[in-house]
Amino acid sequence: MASTPKSALSLLLVSSFILGAMVSLCSSCPTSCETEIVWTLYARQIGKGDNRNQEQAVPPVNNITKFGEIVVNNWVVLDAPVPTANIVAHARGTHMMAGGWFTSLSIVFEGARFNGSTLQVMGITDAQGQWAIVGGTGELARADGTIKHKIVPPTLTTSINENYRQLDIHAFYSPPAVNANFIADA
Repeated sequence: MASTPKSALSLLLVSSFILGAMVSLCSSCPTSCETEIVWTLYARQIGKGDNRNQEQAVPPVNNITKFGEIVVNNWVVLDAPVPTANIVAHARGTHMMAGGWFTSLSIVFEGARFNGSTLQVMGITDAQGQWAIVGGTGELARADGTIKHKIVPPTLTTSINENYRQLDIHAFYSPPAVNANFIADA
C-alpha cells in the first residue's frame, strides 16, 4: 500500500508534536534540577573524658595494628572550630580499622534550613583525605559529591582529648519539588 501525501504529512505532524513535547520536558530543567552546595563545617571529635562523642564498640583483634577495632561516633558538626560555635548537625556512624580507618556516617542536620535532612557519607579517615557523599534524605534527597576533610591545628581553646576536623563539602542534590522524572511538581 503506497503512502499518500496526506498520510505522510499527518505522520510528520504527529512526530513533530511528540518530539516537541519531549524537548519541552527535557529543557524545563536543563541542569537535571540539581542544586549545588559548597560548605565548610567542622566535626568536633572527643575521644576521651566525660564529654567524649566516640566510643570503642569492638576491641581490636590485634592490639599493635588495631585491626578489627570498631568505634561508634556521634560527632557534633559546628560552623566554626571552637566549642561555642553553632551546632549545625551530628555525624553519626562508625569507623573501623581495616588497614586504615574506614568510616560510614549519616550527617543529620539541625536547624531551620535542613532540619532532619541527612547526607550519607563513607570513606577512609586519615589526618586528611576525602569522603564520598553517596546519598541524602529530606531536603538533600539524592545527594552526591565529596567531602574533603583534614584535622585543624589545635588552638589554645582545644582540649588535649579533642580534634576539629574541617569538612569542605561539595555536593549536588535534587530538592523535594522535583520528582523522579526531573519534572517540577505542581
